[in-house]
Amino acid sequence: MSIEKVKRTVEVSGNIGRPCEHCNELVGVWKDDQDITKSINHYIEAHGYRLLHVGQQTTHGDKGDWHFTVAILGHDDPPALKPPVDADTGDEKLGWD
Repeated sequence: MSIEKVKRTVEVSGNIGRPCEHCNELVGVWKDDQDITKSINHYIEAHGYRLLHVGQQTTHGDKGDWHFTVAILGHDDPPALKPPVDADTGDEKLGWD
C-alpha cells in the first residue's frame, strides 16, 4: 500500500488509552502498562491496518519531559467505525458528554 492510497489513519500512544474506533476494544495505554505492542497488533490483525510509523513523542511539563512511544497505522479501505462507548461503563455514548 502506498501512502497516497491511505484513507484513514489511527494513532496509538504510550500515554493515551481509548477505545478502538472499529470495535471499542481498549487500545493504547491503560493503567500502568505502557507497552503499545498489543494495540498495534490489534489494528493490524483485527482490522487490516498497516504500520506507517513508530517514533517517540515528547511532552514538556513543569516536572520535566515525558517521552512516549507512538505508532501511526493506515488503511486504504478501512472498516466501518463503531459508536464510541464509555470506557468505565461500556455503555454507548450518545452525543457529547
